[in-house]
Amino acid sequence: MTESWMNGAAIVLSDGREIPITDTMVRKSLEELAEESETKAGSYERAASSN
Repeated sequence: MTESWMNGAAIVLSDGREIPITDTMVRKSLEELAEESETKAGSYERAASSN
């Protein structure tokens, strides 16, 4: 399904193929970044509390 608000945004692979960026791809990437950020924040908090 094409996301009209993305105006045809795509990832261009090294071989020239274009992969359309979907809403699902964007949401998954943002969720992964949020999880990574929470994990790092927890590590920083544990390190700070051990000093």
